[in-house]
Amino acid sequence: MPEKYDYIIVGSGSAGAVIANRLTETSRTRVLLLEAGGPDNNPLLSMPLAFRTVFSRPAYSWNYMSEPEPGLGGRRLPIPRGRTLGGTSSINAMIAIRGNSRDFDQWADSGLQGWGYQDVLPYFRRLERSWRGDNVYHGGSGRVEITQMTSPDMLYEPLRKAAESIGIRSNDDPNGQSQDGISRMEATIGGGYRSSTSRAYLKDARKRSNLTVLTKAVASKIILEGVRAIGIEYVRNGLRESSFVGKEIIVSAGSYNSPQLLMLSGIGPAEHLREKGIVPVVDLPGVGRNLSEHPNIIMAFGTPGKLGYTKFLRFDRAAMAVAQWFLWHSGPFATNGAAANIFLRTRPECDRPDMQIICMPVNNTATLWFPGVRPQEIVGLSARLGALHPKSRGAVELRSSDPAESPRISFNMFSERDDLATMVAGVKLCREIYKALHRDGIVTEEILPGSQVQTDQDIEEFIRENAGHRSHPVGTCKMGTDRMSVVDEQLRVKGIAGLRIADASIMPELPSGNTNLPSIMIGEKASDLLKGKLRYDSEGAGRA
Repeated sequence: MPEKYDYIIVGSGSAGAVIANRLTETSRTRVLLLEAGGPDNNPLLSMPLAFRTVFSRPAYSWNYMSEPEPGLGGRRLPIPRGRTLGGTSSINAMIAIRGNSRDFDQWADSGLQGWGYQDVLPYFRRLERSWRGDNVYHGGSGRVEITQMTSPDMLYEPLRKAAESIGIRSNDDPNGQSQDGISRMEATIGGGYRSSTSRAYLKDARKRSNLTVLTKAVASKIILEGVRAIGIEYVRNGLRESSFVGKEIIVSAGSYNSPQLLMLSGIGPAEHLREKGIVPVVDLPGVGRNLSEHPNIIMAFGTPGKLGYTKFLRFDRAAMAVAQWFLWHSGPFATNGAAANIFLRTRPECDRPDMQIICMPVNNTATLWFPGVRPQEIVGLSARLGALHPKSRGAVELRSSDPAESPRISFNMFSERDDLATMVAGVKLCREIYKALHRDGIVTEEILPGSQVQTDQDIEEFIRENAGHRSHPVGTCKMGTDRMSVVDEQLRVKGIAGLRIADASIMPELPSGNTNLPSIMIGEKASDLLKGKLRYDSEGAGRA
């Protein structure tokens, strides 16, 4: 007979690993954690700057592709998503940004009790072990280590001075009282290692006898008894297996795989399910809808001499830097290769920043080179620009009823013209910053988009031809009170007992920044909800 657990968690990513740890803190609670990928024991997954070499490797990523994007000239976008212990937290760029306090207050204002900024701040503090130590905004004893990037080769100080010269203020802490301005990059790195949720939460939890972790176990269906979730069907080593629960199932498979699993199980838009030959159990039209993603464009600038990180990409120097990391977990490969975050408002009426610029001390396309064998990379700097609050919405749909087939993913990027206008404004602001660096002798020329791209129409064409996304998908199983919501404020799937979702798919809107820390926060809060540690009073505030 299949074994029975108190809880089954599908997905070991930014939220799932957290929940597995927290639930098994009680020794009597038996938990099964299913991960579709394999273990994260490749040392490149722990080496911070190696993320660019592993994030799209089939061994660690789902490597989905979008459908042709009408707003991008029909281009299909690659979509790397973590497929290993720790999920995308094991392959991402490790940028430690929570979002703006207004993001979460808007969730609460929409009727989601317990999700305002003051409600979620304790969970952000609980998850982190910040270089700042413990204070009103930060935690000093959490599991996720957060470090500042301080190498002089990052060129942060010239960037700060250039930004300040055009009226952008310096901000010591974008995760604190105010987000606006330029700040030194902070990353989920500790002691030179990537601080993934696998390392932070699962490493210790896997020693507990009440946690069972199965890797290479691809969930194919939620087993339902009427309208109650009672188990999970999954494929492992080519065999179809099932496991059952006494309490609840928590789906933490991410913004693409969570809605896919629900729809494969008969939970979703009834008409779409029937088209794929699936009998609807609960008609939830919002499953797979409301996909929101940060658009992304890269600008590049030339620099003189040996400034920045390009010099570390010469093969012999890279080998020495790798050896330094293996021996002492220090040096350039112990960083994420990013110098600064800049949060800006492209319009004065914005109630919070609507543009994020990530500054990097290297040309974004640079790879290893060796004199006489492969020519030196262009010595340069890069900036990644992204509109923080896009209005465009996409969808995740089933390709078929076969769980082995990847879902159909459509971003519909720039279907709302306001998003393109924000990106154009961001390009102009970024140019002003790097023009100031040119005056200081740090920048020699603009490589991308180049001096020939001047008018708004030229910039729009450049964006449509080159834009991608930031790997920040949210919203496909959104939390809310309207007809298109999938889960309530306690993350319970509407119409199905014993089933919750806890990952980025439940976010109603994109946060003002990166999604890893908010996803970990969701895992921490979901753990308290599952343990019954939270209740809600008549005014709607969460209480421990």
